[in-house]
Amino acid sequence: MSTQVFIPKSKVKKLSLDKITQLEEDLEENPLDYGKWIKLLDQILNKDNQEQVRRTFDKYLERFKFDGAQWIRYIKYELSRGEKEKAETLFQKCFATTESVELCRLYVDYVRSISDFVTGGDKARTTVVQAFEFAINKVGIDFRSDELWQDYINFIKSWTPQANWEQQQKIDLIRKVYKKFLVVPTENIESVWTQYTKWENELNSATAQKFVSEKAAEFMLARSFNTEWRQVTNNKKLKWTINSQTIKDESVQQQAKYWANWIQLEKKNPLELKDESALQSRVNYVYKQATYALPFVPQLWFEYVKYLLNNNEEGNLGDCISILKSGLTINPQSLLLSFQLAELYEKDNSFDKAKVIFNNLISNLTKDFEKVSTNLKELNERLKPKSQSGEDDGSDNSDNDDGKGNRNGEDNDNSEKGGEMMKEASTNNGQSNGRGIASLPSLPKLGKNMTINSSSGTNTSAPASLPSLPKIPNQQSNGVSMADLRQLQMLERKQKRLIDKITLIYSKLMIASKRAEGIKEARNVFKNARKLPSIGYQIFIESALLEHYADNIKTAIKVFDVGLKSSATNGEFLSKYLDYLIMINDVDRLRSTIQNADTNFSKELSQLKEGIKEEELDPLLKKEKEKKLRLKKRQLKGLYKKYISFAATNLSLDITNSFAKKCEQLFPDDDPVDLFTDRYKLGKLNIIKADELNEDAYDFEDEDEDDFPSLKRRRIAASSIGAEESRLAVTSIQESSRIEQETAEQERDAKADSSTAFVGPSILTLMTVLPNASYFGLPSENVFNSEKLVTLFANLPNIS
Repeated sequence: MSTQVFIPKSKVKKLSLDKITQLEEDLEENPLDYGKWIKLLDQILNKDNQEQVRRTFDKYLERFKFDGAQWIRYIKYELSRGEKEKAETLFQKCFATTESVELCRLYVDYVRSISDFVTGGDKARTTVVQAFEFAINKVGIDFRSDELWQDYINFIKSWTPQANWEQQQKIDLIRKVYKKFLVVPTENIESVWTQYTKWENELNSATAQKFVSEKAAEFMLARSFNTEWRQVTNNKKLKWTINSQTIKDESVQQQAKYWANWIQLEKKNPLELKDESALQSRVNYVYKQATYALPFVPQLWFEYVKYLLNNNEEGNLGDCISILKSGLTINPQSLLLSFQLAELYEKDNSFDKAKVIFNNLISNLTKDFEKVSTNLKELNERLKPKSQSGEDDGSDNSDNDDGKGNRNGEDNDNSEKGGEMMKEASTNNGQSNGRGIASLPSLPKLGKNMTINSSSGTNTSAPASLPSLPKIPNQQSNGVSMADLRQLQMLERKQKRLIDKITLIYSKLMIASKRAEGIKEARNVFKNARKLPSIGYQIFIESALLEHYADNIKTAIKVFDVGLKSSATNGEFLSKYLDYLIMINDVDRLRSTIQNADTNFSKELSQLKEGIKEEELDPLLKKEKEKKLRLKKRQLKGLYKKYISFAATNLSLDITNSFAKKCEQLFPDDDPVDLFTDRYKLGKLNIIKADELNEDAYDFEDEDEDDFPSLKRRRIAASSIGAEESRLAVTSIQESSRIEQETAEQERDAKADSSTAFVGPSILTLMTVLPNASYFGLPSENVFNSEKLVTLFANLPNIS
């Protein structure tokens, strides 16, 4: 007994006291936590265990190899212990991977420290000059390189020549360095110019004007560049140190903007460089520094590679692959960089390496998916006993039907969040697996050369549904907080995003495999993708289209039908399927598909309506159900419109009117004019509604509104609200007071955790019924009119 008690306690004590061990364990879990890496390096340097220091620095610099500051710390540590050979090895490694002014200065200082000027003479001085030239060539164009240049000039000035010819050599060398220095727009360029002109005049006033005038024009360009640089970087607010945040952080967005401004400035060539390679060197250098400072922003790595490819794709291909590999070391789950690198490998006839990139992405995201699914399951298990307290386990729960559907039936707008899974009801549904989850059946045999079939006798491709959100009959009595519900929604949204990402990667791997190795390999990818739980419906669409364009139409239909079994009420999948059937003119299958969709959608809509009628349904769940109900109605309507439009064009008016009548029965509140004129559009433009009904009926999503000034004027005119409209707006808000009071009472009864309440019911009601911006006048007059807003508020009762 004592052993069982004390062993775990000693482990916890070790973790709590040993900071290094704790940090190492944290970094094993998240090796990209830059902040904890720095803390770990600080700790091991304080402990001063040489082997531990080396091991930790080496491990850190494998990932953050561009971090010049940590290279400096590592090298200084070795030098402090007299390990010069080790330090020289580190210099060779770091200069191959990063460019840092301070690192170059450290290197020059080291060379000077080991050079014996007493016995070495010219040879020692030449060695140091070579070190300076190396450093200048590497980082001399850096905006912060003033001190490095100044060190170089001061070193030459410290030389005491023994002969006249050496004195002239010294002067020539100083002037040469100044001329190179003064065309670089460094931070203190004006003071350097003053220093140079003073030196020339002190040296020889007769020749000073000649040498100064020769560099004046280039200096003026550099000084102008310096001024403009300060403007685009907001007077030097640009930061050079590593920012460990992602682009979602506001400060990172601002820094990314500064770097982008600088890059665009360099590309304009304000220094008027005639040597194209010199211009490219400057742009390359800024791109590198940008990726060093913001390594967790994939866009910077991507744009850097695009710049190199645009300049010389063939010559820079190897460098681009190396850059992207470095970027993926920091951003291992970046789809942007992974797809870009995979394409480069494919161009380089190295498709096997491209497949490794795809598979690594799938592996990383699958681990995250499993972790999120576990957390989601644990949270549901924790909430389930609370939600079912006082109920019989076998009681009828209408919400349970929503927890049995397939995750593939989700839509991209997160309509399924809140744990609401539909119970698939369709003649096309797959067989039940005994747990209420529709299994994804094996793909039918497709012929002699096909390899898509799943293993017989087993079904490894059954999509795993998310745990359903438990029914909460009374939030106050069962103790389930709003925070728990929001956490549940957050996990489900995260899980859905991971499913979408994995589906996308499999789809693109399948397409790339078809492109590089043929349809057979694409089928193998599709087969593997179907084994993954909850693979998205999009993979079936992509596979079917690949089969179609490989002249396998029958196979394409079979793939669509397999996807249909797990996406019977997925409006987006069905819309794509209808588009395909229209394309191949399969009228019979088209008609049966729309009829089955009508049946399946009707059942789900009925379930949703019954769920919404629950008296004690949690407000958050009710809102989600209402949102899903609206979505499903819109999707079904879209399917009907698509078929009606096809029938009107390619079949007969009898069929058209029959389905139009059915659609009007399903949606009695809709304007029949809208359904009728929908099949009389010119592209996206509904001329009838625009000209005869005075409605703005053009879809501007992909077009420029300025191309249609008449519609634009109508939209603006319609936004002007007169006195009567203002009165009606106030009346509408007043009438909402009853709803507001009821909502307030419900909130008071249901409030379980006051810390999670964001705003009161009054404010929620106000935000719901406030008029849009057009109420305050035309944009040309006032976008916002405070007096009108005060008038509104003055007429509102019970607003707190």
